Amino acid sequence: MQTISNTPNEDKKLISSQVFNVTTITFFGQFASYSIMSIFILFLTLPIARDGLGMTEKEAYEFMGVTQAIGYMMPIIGGYIIDKYLGIRRGITWGVCLIALAYILIYLGSSNVHSLGTHAFIMAYALLPAINSLVASPTTALVSRIYKGDDAGSKSGMTYFYMAINVGSLVGIGIAPLFMDSAYGVMSVLALVVLGKSAAALNFIVKRKLYDNVVDELDKQPMTFARLLPVLTYLVVGYVIAYFSYLNPHVSTYLIGIGCTAGILTFCIRTMLLKGVDRTKQLVAAFLILVAIVFFVLYNQMSTTMVMFTKNNTDFSLLGVTLSPAQFQLINPLVILAIGSLLPRFYSRFVRFTIPYQFAVGVVLAGLSMLALWLGASSAYETGIASADYVGLSYFIVTIAELFVSAVGLSMIGLYCHPKMIAFAMGAWYLASSMSNLISGQLGRLVAVPKGGMDKLVSIHAYGDFFYTMGITAVIVGGGLCVVMYLLHKSLAKRGITIA
Repeated sequence: MQTISNTPNEDKKLISSQVFNVTTITFFGQFASYSIMSIFILFLTLPIARDGLGMTEKEAYEFMGVTQAIGYMMPIIGGYIIDKYLGIRRGITWGVCLIALAYILIYLGSSNVHSLGTHAFIMAYALLPAINSLVASPTTALVSRIYKGDDAGSKSGMTYFYMAINVGSLVGIGIAPLFMDSAYGVMSVLALVVLGKSAAALNFIVKRKLYDNVVDELDKQPMTFARLLPVLTYLVVGYVIAYFSYLNPHVSTYLIGIGCTAGILTFCIRTMLLKGVDRTKQLVAAFLILVAIVFFVLYNQMSTTMVMFTKNNTDFSLLGVTLSPAQFQLINPLVILAIGSLLPRFYSRFVRFTIPYQFAVGVVLAGLSMLALWLGASSAYETGIASADYVGLSYFIVTIAELFVSAVGLSMIGLYCHPKMIAFAMGAWYLASSMSNLISGQLGRLVAVPKGGMDKLVSIHAYGDFFYTMGITAVIVGGGLCVVMYLLHKSLAKRGITIA
């Protein structure tokens, strides 16, 4: 609730300080997160003698799929826990402190894999999903609270927030591979993550009183045991689920997949129970959530098969500049920062390019990004070493696709879904993201290079076949979706229904 009684200038100064603080903790948090995620597949497959986890590529793809899937399942529950028992500011405060502590334990676990094995890392890493859920959605909600009643200001605040995410990821992706290749190896990257998460925590704790005017009554009330118990129960149960899933990724892939399918089907069934225009528009949202699964399966290749293809079968040279395999991911935040701000002008000029068309075109573009990799692989079938420029082109194309899909996915939920089902619809969206990661993990196993290596001519043919199949399938599906979206708009127009 906004209860500011200061002068307009003082109000603006306070809001600026609040937004600056949120963007600062977001920058440090995202810098740390992308530092580890950019090299995660490499870290998992790095020999234990070099402080890695010594997984085979098949094991690493599956492990990444499960960890990402669990991560996308938790925020909707974490958001409920905060709204019901903690309050936004207290939830973020606890979250950022616990995340910093978790990464300290991850660092200690990783430093002892030589003597304790990979369980030392997994025990600590399983802390993250439940704890992260206390920060992810609430931070966005805090920005909305700051600008409550000011739609124009809210858009500006969200823009700064989004920029902080991408600048943080840009710096993290740029630095982490350099540290990994240094004499201190992967442990220096984990140390960097600890510092980033600790900086985010300290920044929010020191400045937490900045938000006295936007916290709700729950946040102001002293914490009671009756409210603490459900929070601790959630964190413990979330940890146990994550730990079991990480130890048994093959089994948990199917269990999580069944859960995601059940959740999405339940959303579709509840949608069918609506009536009139509400049902029609939410059915469109349900259909787009299913399309998003297809898109994110392709999008997820950026941090998995594309990194390993670059490592195993390219010359590491992008337009004459030699990069680490993980650093090619820099193209993603660079493109977003460069052209993301131009999208509102693009949408205002092409008003008929609605969200359904964006999703369809996004799938086509993601398919083309896979075909770019196929072209690179097929051009090097005789040598086994492809030009990494094709990898750069692929990252560029899939980032454009991301701007058409990811950037509007959550807003689509708000625009198309019934107000009383927004939270459930958001949950279905996250379940779709979770499902896509499970599928990506299984698909990656098809091109996994076995431990001990593989002849580069054999592996580049495997990658070529994989990317071609993914790409041509996506282009065909995306082209079909464009036709479906055209027919959908015509049908809706006859009924007098318009969608953004």
